[in-house]
Amino acid sequence: MIEYLFQNIADNNTRQRAWIDGLADLFEVRCEQDVFVPQTVYQRYYNLKKMMFTEADGFKQVAERKSSQIANQNIDHICISLQLSGQKKIATGGCVSEIGQEMLVVFDLSQELSIDRAGGGAELGAIVPRRVLDAWRGDPSSWHGRIIPPTTTPLTLLLADHLKGLRTCLRTAAPLQKDRLAEASIALCNAAFVAESDSAYNHTGVLGIAVRQAIDRNLATIDAETLMAKFGLSRTPLYKLFEADGGVYAYIRSRRLAHAMQQIASAPGGRRPKIAQLAFESGFENEQVFSRAFRRKYGLNPSEVDATYQVCPHDDRASRLMSWLREL
Repeated sequence: MIEYLFQNIADNNTRQRAWIDGLADLFEVRCEQDVFVPQTVYQRYYNLKKMMFTEADGFKQVAERKSSQIANQNIDHICISLQLSGQKKIATGGCVSEIGQEMLVVFDLSQELSIDRAGGGAELGAIVPRRVLDAWRGDPSSWHGRIIPPTTTPLTLLLADHLKGLRTCLRTAAPLQKDRLAEASIALCNAAFVAESDSAYNHTGVLGIAVRQAIDRNLATIDAETLMAKFGLSRTPLYKLFEADGGVYAYIRSRRLAHAMQQIASAPGGRRPKIAQLAFESGFENEQVFSRAFRRKYGLNPSEVDATYQVCPHDDRASRLMSWLREL
């Protein structure tokens, strides 16, 4: 479990910064500088191997998932959230909806959204890889931003009660019990929702996530031809997916350089990778080409990067949270 508690942080601004850092891998958070952060707020994340369970009690803030964060992370998960107290507004695709107490809402983490928590409030969440929601007819993307009162059907009421019970069970559950609880939760998520045919299904967004994940898994060897063959795409639709990134090859190069920077910056002192080896592993033809590209992107040579240049400067727990999501 990853847990963020704030009762021992006396300074309000420090509590605010710590809260924002805790959510950084899921959302970009904005809040007024003078907003009061109660010391009783918390965030908890449970890694159940097949899914993640979250619980939080927050304060007045706006949390957003933007296209830049979505493209950089390439995670393809659905979040089913239950509002326990307070209210919030969710904006997706120009549509704003209010979420009240005891309401369920579905988020597709591969699509943009904005959540305005005007008065704080507590909530629970199940974050599930899209691929395990195999009983949903259609694609879960069509549910993005949809609000469901638990009383809509007996199954949605059961799901809401299950999430509340799961919070209590996880505090003392043994590893085998957690595994079974995850299986039961996924089964119930599948049973509770039957997707309708919906024009909001974001085929392009889902495809873009899948293509970007393939690039990250094969950084050293990937090229446009491989992607076209793997996803059955012609050159034009493939290139269109990466228009905002300056083209598919510009995106691949950017991801290779980001990977290289992460390898250098996170290496323990005295154990930095050799530049030539790193260039090869990152998909560059030689050390000179790699060093020039690296210098253009970061303004310094690979050999000049030290431990103070961190790719992910926030709390290590947040980085661990993202690694959990990728492993689901």
